[in-house]
Amino acid sequence: MRQAVVLLTLVLAGASAARAEPQLAAFVTDQNNDVYVALFDGKAVELAGCSSAGQAKRLLHLPDTALVSEATLAKLQTENSFGAQPRLPCPGTAFNIDWPATTAIWADVEASGNYYLPSPSGTGYFAVPTACAEVKAALAIRERLQLPGVLQGFAAPPDVGTPFVLDCGRGDLGGPSDIAAASVARWSLHRFETFLSAESIGDTVYVVRYTPPGEGARPSYLPIARLDGKATRDIIADAATAETAETKLRAFFGIAEADGVTLLGADAVAALRSAPFVDLCLSNCDGYQREHAAFAQPGIDLGLSPLSASLSITSLDPLGNARLDWTFAEGRTLSFTGCPLLTSALGLSAPGIGDWMGETDRALTAAPPPGTSFDCRGSASDTCVRRINDGGTLTLAQFSSEGDCAGRANLRLELPASIQMPQTLILKGLPFKTVHMAPAPGVARTRLIGTANRVPAGTSSCILSATGVIIVADGLPRLELERIDLARAAAQTTDEVVAVIAQNGAVALDDVTIGTVADGLSPMARGASLCLADLYARGLRVEADMLAIQGVRARLLISAQAPVRSTLVRARFGAVLTSDSLMRMDFTDIAAANPLVLRGAVVAGRSDGLAPTAAGLAVGSAIQLERGSSANFTTSTVSGFRCAVSFADSASSVSFLLPGNDIAHDNTSRACGPGRFSLVE
Repeated sequence: MRQAVVLLTLVLAGASAARAEPQLAAFVTDQNNDVYVALFDGKAVELAGCSSAGQAKRLLHLPDTALVSEATLAKLQTENSFGAQPRLPCPGTAFNIDWPATTAIWADVEASGNYYLPSPSGTGYFAVPTACAEVKAALAIRERLQLPGVLQGFAAPPDVGTPFVLDCGRGDLGGPSDIAAASVARWSLHRFETFLSAESIGDTVYVVRYTPPGEGARPSYLPIARLDGKATRDIIADAATAETAETKLRAFFGIAEADGVTLLGADAVAALRSAPFVDLCLSNCDGYQREHAAFAQPGIDLGLSPLSASLSITSLDPLGNARLDWTFAEGRTLSFTGCPLLTSALGLSAPGIGDWMGETDRALTAAPPPGTSFDCRGSASDTCVRRINDGGTLTLAQFSSEGDCAGRANLRLELPASIQMPQTLILKGLPFKTVHMAPAPGVARTRLIGTANRVPAGTSSCILSATGVIIVADGLPRLELERIDLARAAAQTTDEVVAVIAQNGAVALDDVTIGTVADGLSPMARGASLCLADLYARGLRVEADMLAIQGVRARLLISAQAPVRSTLVRARFGAVLTSDSLMRMDFTDIAAANPLVLRGAVVAGRSDGLAPTAAGLAVGSAIQLERGSSANFTTSTVSGFRCAVSFADSASSVSFLLPGNDIAHDNTSRACGPGRFSLVE
């Protein structure tokens, strides 16, 4: 077992007195797997599905310096009642492994600062402090509260007694995290010994392996049977020819020379027999006819069969990346994201996206299975990587296409944990196809603190008067922000400031927060303004005083992966969409005085929540529609408004399929105005 030790961290349970801090322990199963356990006042709770100490620490909001005590199953059962308490699920493990989704919850958030769940045994209660965000997310507290009959009230149960508190650490985690350390994808080159025909006495071919980011991610394999018209088994047989071929493959896939060409073992056999053995052409490819092949029956056939007809289509992923899906045999598909050079070398092409709304729905519901996808974005062959060290500032100089970035199609900026941006960043006229900003390896998140300058009217179609802006992306094909908290520097003025303005391009936000007033920072007036631009956001959180998102002839896909949700909060207006804008939102909550205003726009949503900024007198409308707008929501909630929906014309329409709450009861009126309202449940 990995080296293990113990951390003691003082924590508070709601408003109660100081408690004994949670401790971490681990034991090894008979199958040589580590099981991580949290000790609350000496009682053991299994952290189900945690595959590393880092995951366990993050679930309990403990710093990476936290230590884990070595234990045995017998000792934990005897001394700590292991198995007598319900389990806490790590990310990726079902939230309802011990508490069913409809378990009653008491939300005593003001008095004790706890959520209370009854013990699965039927005796006593468990408390989850509101400050323990990771524990709340693991148990899907927010999602559970949307289900009818779950919320029992806003006070502790009358018979609560002394609850078992599932507490957590407090304060900044700091240091590198497992997530950051595993956030870089990796390509590698290998050889594989196999039999390509029934008559073969042994063949060795090249294999390119792609390992996605994330701990325990399943790799994808691309065996290369032919390279530039020659069989790789013949290339490998000659040392000089093999060296030249390997140099070419390294350069093409961005594989470092220091990474040796190793032999794949038996663990890759099943995946390789199910993969296509490709004919890769890297030079002099005009008119070249490729001869891809595969085992028609992977577990039975003794030799490869030529591939005949195959199907290639273009699709999207949740962050708007174009993906080519190649179905090379019945029920067998490979997916390539951001790989135009590779798909061209394979002789694959497909028409572009037609129905954007339909394709975004498939992007959220039909992801490629593990072990079948390749992501070429950011490969060393076409990407310039620049790292800004602690104490540095982010300025336009870092976006120069000269020097080390000359001739590169993409720019990646690796940022420290905190960085200042002393003036508005106007990204216009850049030669890059993609600009990607993310924390440097070993950094969990980056706080980017910007100082806004006033940008003249006309800089963007979204700017009608001089406005303070943090980032402007004009004509940049794609701006990507990952694991970044974008904030406004403390300022004495109350000028309106917009966090991000995008025009004639796309913005992708992956696990990004926009706006906060914590730590003395100034608020944003608007989060994101889009003009003839696309926004793809996953795990987005926006805090803005006036308007979270504005779209003019824009397309927006906002989503999250349960139990995490995207949120637009604190604004007077959540999203205002005009002029044929399109939006799909999944697992997204909007808390605003006016969550959705649609003026000639179309919205589709699934498992969303619309609510006012504060509970109280029901006023306003959750969805306002005019100019023939339409909105369709499935398994979503609307509550706390005078009108759940209001129409300015008869051409607009709204439908709710299987709503998550009683819309008629939870709002003064279901619909106001002449439009068409439909509710099916």
